[in-house]
Amino acid sequence: MSIVLCLSSQVVRGFVGGSATRIALSRMGHECWLLPTVILSNHPGHTRFAGEQVPPGRLRAMTEALESNGWLGDIDAVITGYMPSAEHVALAAETVAQVRQANPDLTILCDPILGDSPGGLYVEEDVAGAVRDELLPLAGIATPNRFELEWLSGEPAKRAKTALGPARALGPATMLVTSLTGDDPKAMVNLVTGEAGAWQASVPRRKSAPHGVGDLCAALFLGAVLNGLSAHEALGQATAGVEAALEASKGADELQLAANSGWEAAGSWPVEAAARA
Repeated sequence: MSIVLCLSSQVVRGFVGGSATRIALSRMGHECWLLPTVILSNHPGHTRFAGEQVPPGRLRAMTEALESNGWLGDIDAVITGYMPSAEHVALAAETVAQVRQANPDLTILCDPILGDSPGGLYVEEDVAGAVRDELLPLAGIATPNRFELEWLSGEPAKRAKTALGPARALGPATMLVTSLTGDDPKAMVNLVTGEAGAWQASVPRRKSAPHGVGDLCAALFLGAVLNGLSAHEALGQATAGVEAALEASKGADELQLAANSGWEAAGSWPVEAAARA
């Protein structure tokens, strides 16, 4: 078992952000400590939502309490997700440095939750820039979707073949990029790059999917890595888990993760070596 500190959103209803991360990691045998950057009734994509940001000073006080109790050294990994302001990004970077001081072997995953296609950015541009400049350089693993990879790198990366260069240039040793286009127009591709090579997994293209799929994928990938899997093995396991969760969530407006539907033990999805353009 590993202990993971998660800085991301928290919702009352549904499984998105840190709420998805916590249940995914716990089902994989890990303990997740959630520092919520924002607390909401539900995902903002619904008709109505309510909630507020958690002030960075309050989050800092919580971290200091953990440190005073001697618990920061127990943390094996940090995952950063939704950041509502540039001040929250700075707080997250500060927290990562603080935890890394207590545990130099810390695993850090940055899930740059910035936007998606076709809507574009759904955070302010200064927030996206801060994630790129302050959080991404700290991470050993990053999990952008296709739009986020293009925004962060400034390079076109719609297809899996053309995404390899931008993914490797961003900095983190391991990059998991989702929602890419492959050779089959009816499929989408998840691509992972690492020191040992690059691999891809093709999944069916869906007209729509519940909120939280990216959060779930990042958490499953991190959980697999913490369980000792290689990057391409983690890609297969995370992809299989997401696909099983999507099957179990058909017709629902949120991911159905509470039911024991097998998504947390879905085995491995087929993975193949990725070819450069």
